[in-house]
Amino acid sequence: MGNNIVMELINNAALLMTLSIVYEIAYILPIKKRKLIPVMNGVLIGIIGLAIMTISFQLTPGIVFDTRSILIGVTALTFGTIPAFIAVCITIGYRILMGGLGTLSGVLVIMVSAAIGLFWRTHFLSSKPKCRWVNIYLFGVIVHIAMLACMFIMPWPTSIEVIKTIGLPVMLIYPVGTVLLSLLLLHQKERNEALIQVAEAEERYKSLFENSHAIMLLIEPIEGRIIDVNPAACKFYGWPSWTMKTMRISEINTSTPKEIEAEMKKAVAKKKSRFQFKHRKANDEVVDVEVYSEPIKFNGRNLLYSIIHDISDRIAANMALLESEKRFRLLVENAPDAIFIHTDGKFSFLNKSALKLFGAKSDDQLMNTPTLNRVHPDYHDIIQERIWLLNHEKKALPLIEEIFLQLDGSPVYVDVTAVPIYYNNKYGGIVFARDITERKVMETNKNNMEAQLRQQQKLEAIGTLAGGVAHEINNPINGIMNYAQLILDGLDKNSIQAEYAKEIIHETQRISIIVKNLLQFSRQEKQTHSYASIYDIINETLSLIKTVMKKDQITLNLCLDDDLPHIKCRSQQIQQVLMNLLTNARDALNEKYSDYNEDKAIYLWCTQYASEDRKWIRMIVEDHGMGIPKELHDKIYEPFFSTKPKDKGTGLGLSISFGIIKDHHGKISIDTKEGHYTKFILDLPVDNGWEL
Repeated sequence: MGNNIVMELINNAALLMTLSIVYEIAYILPIKKRKLIPVMNGVLIGIIGLAIMTISFQLTPGIVFDTRSILIGVTALTFGTIPAFIAVCITIGYRILMGGLGTLSGVLVIMVSAAIGLFWRTHFLSSKPKCRWVNIYLFGVIVHIAMLACMFIMPWPTSIEVIKTIGLPVMLIYPVGTVLLSLLLLHQKERNEALIQVAEAEERYKSLFENSHAIMLLIEPIEGRIIDVNPAACKFYGWPSWTMKTMRISEINTSTPKEIEAEMKKAVAKKKSRFQFKHRKANDEVVDVEVYSEPIKFNGRNLLYSIIHDISDRIAANMALLESEKRFRLLVENAPDAIFIHTDGKFSFLNKSALKLFGAKSDDQLMNTPTLNRVHPDYHDIIQERIWLLNHEKKALPLIEEIFLQLDGSPVYVDVTAVPIYYNNKYGGIVFARDITERKVMETNKNNMEAQLRQQQKLEAIGTLAGGVAHEINNPINGIMNYAQLILDGLDKNSIQAEYAKEIIHETQRISIIVKNLLQFSRQEKQTHSYASIYDIINETLSLIKTVMKKDQITLNLCLDDDLPHIKCRSQQIQQVLMNLLTNARDALNEKYSDYNEDKAIYLWCTQYASEDRKWIRMIVEDHGMGIPKELHDKIYEPFFSTKPKDKGTGLGLSISFGIIKDHHGKISIDTKEGHYTKFILDLPVDNGWEL
């Protein structure tokens, strides 16, 4: 009986080998229908299970043995859940139809074999070929130990009899059969899956190659022959596919053969993958292309797989952009107005006019320095607000006036506007600035001239009025003076009445002097004029005032140029002007210093210069007294205006001096700082155009 069991089991195991055919049948299906493979495998394996069960070894009626445990276990181990489940259902159904005492144990063997196979597949199946057979042999042993254990659900005497009869053959043959069958199936599976992957890869490559809109070529790198082209390449170059497959790449690439060979060697060695060439089309049109080339192995051959992009439009656009940038840079660099760009609050670009505006010799002096350093502090808050608007709200800024600072600190008046810009990957602003310093100076000069004109008109009007008033007062005053003299002549000189008469005469004489000054201010009292020595005028003036200056402990410092020319003037009037200025300087020093002080000094300079094609004499009277407040600068030449007490001045000195200098076609100006100094500057032409 033992020999019969062994032969039946061997025959049964041989039938299992037909399972390998399942793989070959399954892989006949087209790739698109291979989702049905697990179901098909399950049905075929179930049919093999039916065949195995029909030639099983029958121990007693109802108790049969076959290799279904190997079939179901290996199926679960190698095919997976779906084929195993279908095969289990088919074999269980058939075992139930067979019936008999061993039905329950037979069904249990099928289920246990499948469960162990799936569990082993998930957790223990080794992927290493060297130790895989040991792993599977252990699996076979466990499956068939479990199979023999299932026999114990039958009556005990029957179970013992079954174990004694089939135990040894099963444990000797079944694990070995499991190993052989599993290794065969796994090898087939791995080989077929590799073939599928290759087929799928070829299918994908073919689809990509044939259907891609990108231009693709396969090139033999040694001779440069074109092996294959896709439809996009034929459409681009204008040759049919069969023609291009007979061509070499040198017939398309306009580079020299040596250059082409060198570049292909770089591509084969993977030293370079991106190239830029000029390719010729079938119509002899030459276009700029960008080639991405990589080595590939195809059908055992080393080839270059090249993807070509037409970049003619991009090259043309780049050229146009470069030309546009060149024109823009040329315009910006040579613009008459200052143009600069700031990012992160610092200079990023400056044109030539901007460098000139800031007094820089090169942009290195300003690049990456804060822009606020070149703005007057009075405008810092405004500039910071405008920069915020540029960077965050991206708003163009309206034109405003600002004051920039040159590198040496000199102020520059500018009109400034700005617009937002994205420059060097940063947000910032491009600033346009126009130097308006000259315009501001002209406006200031114009305002000063208008103020001087208004002052002159005012003084002329007052002079006319003063002249009329002086004439009207002169006669009554002379009458009062004469009558007072007559009264004095008839009185005792020691009487109180005589004293009164003398006071009347004294006061009327004082009024007469004021009238004389008024007539002189109105220029209605003319004096003779001639060439006079400026040295004589200064010496005569100083001789009159020197004693008073010495008494007040004031030092007189003279600085007169040699060989000063004679000037055409009314010398007494110039002497009067000089006397007024020296007297005013003395009063300012006495107000500041009650006693002697080394700064209690008056400086008198006299020099010659040329201007407006004429020779001029300049006299400067300087004192370090109280200075003149800024708000009084426009009033000091007004008649009867004075900062002195009423008993010390009439307020006519500077107004008369102004009139005298103007009458001589000269100029009088002032330079003063309150609390520090005052300079009166007299400019007289050597020849004022008067006829002697």
